[in-house]
Parts: sequence; C-alpha cells; structure tokens
Amino acid sequence: MEEIFPPKGKLIAYVDGSYNEALSKYAFGCVLLTPEGEVIERNGSGSNGDSLAIRNVAGEMLGAMYAARYACVKGYHDLEIRYDYEGIEKWVTGAWKAKKELTQKYAAYMRSRQRYISITFTKVRAHSGDTYNDRADALAKEGLTRPDGIPEV
Repeated sequence: MEEIFPPKGKLIAYVDGSYNEALSKYAFGCVLLTPEGEVIERNGSGSNGDSLAIRNVAGEMLGAMYAARYACVKGYHDLEIRYDYEGIEKWVTGAWKAKKELTQKYAAYMRSRQRYISITFTKVRAHSGDTYNDRADALAKEGLTRPDGIPEV
C-alpha cells in the first residue's frame, strides 16, 4: 500500500460515492490520512428522496462534507480532498454553477468550512489503481449495506 502522509496540521481525504437503485440508497466512503501516519476509514449512507435523484453524487458530496467536518473538529488547518468526480471541486470553486438545491447546499457548506480551514482539491482517476481512491470506492459500496447514517466525528 502506498504510504502518503501529509505534513503536520494537514489532513488528506480520499472520497467516493456509490448508489444502488434496488436498495434506493446512496453511500460515501472516506479514507483519511493523518500526519501521524493513521489511515482512518469511514462510510455512511442515506435514502433521502431528493438525494436519491442525484444517485452516487449524493454520496460523493457527503464524503467531502464528512472530511471537512472531521478536519474542523479535529483541529486541522489544511484539508486536501482527493476525488474522482469533478463536481466535488467545481461546485465549491464556482467553476460549475450549482443549479440544484442539493448542490447549492453542498457548495455553501464547503465554503462555510473554508472560514476555519484551507481546503484544496486534487482530481484522481477513478479505478486507476490508486490505493486509497480504490479503498474509498470499496467503502462507499460497503456503506450501501449499512443502516442509514453518518458516523460521528
């Protein structure tokens, strides 16, 4: 497994989302890499009707929001979110217009976190052998089998 740990004060988060139409559920996976060398794995899921309409994107957004909350609560100064779906970054930066209510809420939440921490984004290729991105994908799929909910920080 590739070892990439951030400098002191910075958290790296790999996020991914999943969706299962038969279960009417979306989920996220999040792998957090700490400066202390910890690899923390989290996932969560939901079945909110409005969120179901945007399928796995709902999970992608939840993963990024979970990472931002985790970084704030745990006192990190910097958060780098590594993602494979462009909207995760582009809605926050304004490169894409957030047209739907849920994407607007996502962008507003992430921007509100930027008052407390610096958030940067790095695009990674999906299913390309990136160890932590693949693990975030697997965690998102596992999240589909769990009861609805987001883990506490």
